[in-house]
Amino acid sequence: MRRRLWTSLIGVVLIVIGALTHIAATGNTPVLGLDLQGGVSVILAPVEPATEDDLLVIRDQIRQELERRGIAEPDVRVQGGNIVVDLPGVRDQQEALSAVDVSGVVELRPVVNFTDCPAPDPSAPAPGIGDDTPLAPPTTVEPQGFARVPTQTGVPGAELLPTRDGSVLCVGPAQGTGEVFERGSAQATLEQGWGVAVDLRGDGQATWNNLASQCFNTAPTCPSTQPGLRGQLAIVLDGVVQSAPQVNQPNFTDSVAITGDFTESEARSLASVLNRGAFPVEVEAQETRAVSASAGSDALQAGIIAGLIGVLIVMLVMVAYYRWLALVIVASLVIWGGMTYAMASYVSTWTNFSLGLAGVTGIVVSIGVTIDTYVVLFERIKDELRNGRTIKNAAPRSFNLTWRTIWSANVVAIIAAFILFWLSVGSVRGFALYLGLTAVADLIVAYFFTRPAVLLLARTHVVGRRNKLLGLNVATA
Repeated sequence: MRRRLWTSLIGVVLIVIGALTHIAATGNTPVLGLDLQGGVSVILAPVEPATEDDLLVIRDQIRQELERRGIAEPDVRVQGGNIVVDLPGVRDQQEALSAVDVSGVVELRPVVNFTDCPAPDPSAPAPGIGDDTPLAPPTTVEPQGFARVPTQTGVPGAELLPTRDGSVLCVGPAQGTGEVFERGSAQATLEQGWGVAVDLRGDGQATWNNLASQCFNTAPTCPSTQPGLRGQLAIVLDGVVQSAPQVNQPNFTDSVAITGDFTESEARSLASVLNRGAFPVEVEAQETRAVSASAGSDALQAGIIAGLIGVLIVMLVMVAYYRWLALVIVASLVIWGGMTYAMASYVSTWTNFSLGLAGVTGIVVSIGVTIDTYVVLFERIKDELRNGRTIKNAAPRSFNLTWRTIWSANVVAIIAAFILFWLSVGSVRGFALYLGLTAVADLIVAYFFTRPAVLLLARTHVVGRRNKLLGLNVATA
C-alpha cells in the first residue's frame, strides 16, 4: 500500500516537472491574448446579406489564411452579423488590413480582344494595383474528365482590368465565381513543373465547363487573342487578374489542373486565391483599431498581486487551523499550479486559443475551488478524529467519504465550463476554457497527489502522536 502511494505521488511530481522542463526547452510558453500583449482588432462586415453559415465559412477561411501567413494565434470569431479578427502582437494597422483582406470573391471571366473594350480614360490612374507577385506566365488548363455543355455567344460588358504584373487585359463579363471550386481543395503541385490542382463542386462543374467550352472552341465570347492559342480564362480577384490560363480542353470532371511556367510562390499564391474565392459573400473592413497592452498588463499585474495576497492570507489561516496538514495544501497548490501552467502552454501550442485576462480570471477563481477540495477533506478528517478514530484510520476513511463530493463538484464545474465554452464567443470562451482545465487539474492532483500525501503523512509518528499539530486536543493514536 505504502509503495503504491509513493509511486502515485512521485509519478505526478515527475510528470509535472517533465512537462515544465519540456516547455522551458522548447519555449512553448502560453501565448498571451490581445488584451495582454496588444495588437490590432479588425471588424469585417458582409457587403450583402449573409447567413450564419456564410459567415462561418468566411471565418474559417480567414483563420486558415492568417495561420498560413504565420500570424501567431489569431482570434477569428463571428459576432452577430460581423466577423471580428483580433491579431495579438500586430502593431501596424495597414499590415492587419492586408492580413485579413482575404475574402474577395473570385470571378471567372473570358479574355477577349482589346477592340471589344472601351478606350481607357487618359485621366485615370495607371493600372497595376495588387501585390508585387507577377502575373503567372502563359498557362494551360488540362482536363480531368469529360462532360459536354452548350456554349453561349455574345460579348456584352467587356472591360479592361489590371493584372498583377502591372499590364492590362480585356475581359468579358463574369460567368462564374470561385464557388465552382470545392472549398479548400486548391493546392500547389509539382510534377513536370509547378502548377495548381483544384476540385470542382458538383453544382459548379456545369458552370466551369460552360466557360471552358467557349474558350476551347474560341467562341466570340472567348476568342483567341494570339495566333495559334485557344481562348484564355481569366481568374479575377477584387478586380485584378490573378492568372489567365489558356484552355486546352472543353470539358472537365471532378477536378482541374492548371499548369505552366509557374514558380513555387506563384503556384502557392494562385492556390490561395482559388481557396479564398470559394467565399459565399464578400466582406470588407468596417473598423480597425490598435489595442494597447498597457491596460491589460496593469490589470494582470494587479490581479496577480491581489491573487498572491489572497493565497498568502488563506495559507496563513490554513496553517493556523490545520497545522501539519497545511503542508499538503501548499504542496498540492504548487503541483496544481505547475500542471495548470503546462496545460495553458500546450493549449497555446496545439490550438488557436491564447491566454487573456478572461482566462486568467478563470484560473484565479479556480484557486478558491481547489482550496475548497482540501477543506472538505480535512474537515472530514477532524470529524473522524473527534469520533475517536486514530489519524491513521481516519485519513483513508475520510478520503473515501469525501471523494464523491470532490468528484461531483469538479465534474459540475467541467460541464458548466463546456456549456459556457460551447455557447459563448470571444473572451468568455477563454474564461470557460481555463475554468474547465483547472477543474481537470484539481481532480488529477486531488487523487494522485493529495490523497497519497495525506495518507503517508497520517502514517508518520509526528502526526500520529502529536495531536496538537492537527489543531485538535483529542487522542489521535
